[in-house]
Amino acid sequence: MTAGARHRLSLPLLAFACACTAFLPIGGKYLGYVGCGLAALALLQRAGALPQLLRQPGFQAAAAFYGFTLASALWSSGSLRDIAAQLGLYSLLLLVPVIALGCPPDFARRTLRYFALAAAVVGAAVALGHQGLLPGELLWHSTVNAEGNQRIVTSLVLALGAAMALVEVLRSPGGSRERWAWMAAVSLAVLGLALQDRRTGMVALPLLLAVLGLAHQRRRHPGRALVLLALVAGLSVAAWQWAPGVRSRIDEGVQEMLSYQSSDAAATSWGMRLRLAEHTLDMARAAPVAGNGVGSWLVEWRRRVQPGLVISIHTTPHNEYLLVLSQLGAIGIALLAWVLIGHLRRAWQAGDAGLAALVAWTAIAWTGLFNVVLRDAKFALPLLLLAGLAGAVQREPMGSGRGSD
Repeated sequence: MTAGARHRLSLPLLAFACACTAFLPIGGKYLGYVGCGLAALALLQRAGALPQLLRQPGFQAAAAFYGFTLASALWSSGSLRDIAAQLGLYSLLLLVPVIALGCPPDFARRTLRYFALAAAVVGAAVALGHQGLLPGELLWHSTVNAEGNQRIVTSLVLALGAAMALVEVLRSPGGSRERWAWMAAVSLAVLGLALQDRRTGMVALPLLLAVLGLAHQRRRHPGRALVLLALVAGLSVAAWQWAPGVRSRIDEGVQEMLSYQSSDAAATSWGMRLRLAEHTLDMARAAPVAGNGVGSWLVEWRRRVQPGLVISIHTTPHNEYLLVLSQLGAIGIALLAWVLIGHLRRAWQAGDAGLAALVAWTAIAWTGLFNVVLRDAKFALPLLLLAGLAGAVQREPMGSGRGSD
């Protein structure tokens, strides 16, 4: 086999492996994201493009946020272990613009396509497992059979996979076999999402579809965009009625919030989340400008909660914005907003080339309301990898996509 043939074979295999890491255990997620980031950095260095990276608005925003986070260690009340762990996790944000600028757009698009196909396969596996027909259950321990936060991540990543597959539907020629194949991939990912028992992805999917539809139609048919929003809303209500597992979880959450009483004795999922929010806002009021310092939340939490209570087992407030507000204050929130709003604005302005990036950053910003997406590597690694790859696709010239409508 010639060197050129090996190169043509290795790139698709590498893209496939990178795409699958979103569904792998945490070690595989680290390997995919950090490996992709280091490879992109090497390409930038080889091309002499590192000065260009430093001028990128996305990198400047991420560097400013991380720089202030690093500086806050000087006044943090947290332990050295917690400070170091959180600094390490927030440093992952710096690799997103590296991947976006250094990764070849064609490789990034191929990887996102493989990711959408992987989501369809996982969706089909969820459906088979729901019927007791899933073979080789050990193969699905980080997806169908996952527990805890990893199960929530799978729900969210399935929603992202469905949205990424829909991007490919929009890029495919109307009426073509390719478009029908991508529509089937969307259906399988959504089917798996509806059959699993976590709320996160099912709640995120309508938002992702609405944002995607608005971005795609706003310049073509503004009136059709409004019709699309109504259609997404109607389908969401229908799906909520059709998916009993998800519906019961949503109903459960609503009842927990309605019956909440402000007390550390709260023992329901959303009752504890509301109490976590109350205590975290109290931490923020104690240091409103610069916060209590990176890694300080756990120490401040334990000062406020009686040991032995059910709620005392929590190690985060389950909300990225509340965590940043308590640890980095108003300055930290402003810097995080610079990161998120900047990426969302650039993706929106990029038109069809920015659809994948718009979906990825919308998922990150939305999920941060209910989980610590940057503080928890299970969330951060797959979401930031997809955001970086989508940023590379965003570099494609306008009109390079193949979609018709």
